[in-house]
Amino acid sequence: MKCLFLLLVLFACLPVYAQHNYDIDENKVDLLVNKVRDQQATPAEKKELQDIAVIKQTQGQDMDQRRFQYKKNMAAIDKAIALFTVLNDTLNLANNRKFKGYLLGRFEKFTDAKKEIKAAIELYRLSHINADVAVSQFDLARIFEFENKPDSALYYARLARNFWASQQVDLRILIINNMEVSLLLKQNEPDKAKLVQQASSLLITKPQMHWQAIIDFYFTSMLLYRSLNDIGTAGSYQHLYLAKLDELKATGIVVRSYYERDR
Repeated sequence: MKCLFLLLVLFACLPVYAQHNYDIDENKVDLLVNKVRDQQATPAEKKELQDIAVIKQTQGQDMDQRRFQYKKNMAAIDKAIALFTVLNDTLNLANNRKFKGYLLGRFEKFTDAKKEIKAAIELYRLSHINADVAVSQFDLARIFEFENKPDSALYYARLARNFWASQQVDLRILIINNMEVSLLLKQNEPDKAKLVQQASSLLITKPQMHWQAIIDFYFTSMLLYRSLNDIGTAGSYQHLYLAKLDELKATGIVVRSYYERDR
């Protein structure tokens, strides 16, 4: 089963809290929920329910970081969604539905995953948070990618790129370009992929570019020029790729390209 590495996208979908006390009185939670629904809760009680919802949200994220506890993780996120719904907290509701989409992707429940991420997009739009809309569009592209639906993956990836281009966020653009090159190669369209790769080559030298995007660029470029039977250029990108891996390894970072894992 493919593991969903949702680059830089799903990674920041929930805030991190230093709260690790998960002993919650569920009867008290139910009481607070009923008070909020009946509009009888005091500000302090609303704040207490908000704090509990945040704990549930954090619990779900912590479980995911420990890995292989996705069912428990889902239960915690579902509880957080229920509480944030009662509290009419649109932003946190969006964050949790987006994260639920990620978890459903872990289970390869792609239809449900897309439903949750699309719901998150609508909630982000209600809050006028266009950056999170774009991040979620990229998440959708990843889900379609894993579902082997490259046309839909390209559609959402390009929507996200349009936003980041308007904001001149080079890292996000490069990440999406790397995905597009990979998808176009899977569709046997190397000439179109080359145009995207050439645009990326102008971004790769930008300062403070993250190493993951750089190694993904080198690897997808190697694949591209192999498909074009340009062995010399492909070899140059392979050399750059392996050299970057060695450089990172020397600093204690042992990684591979996302797209090497994808193949």
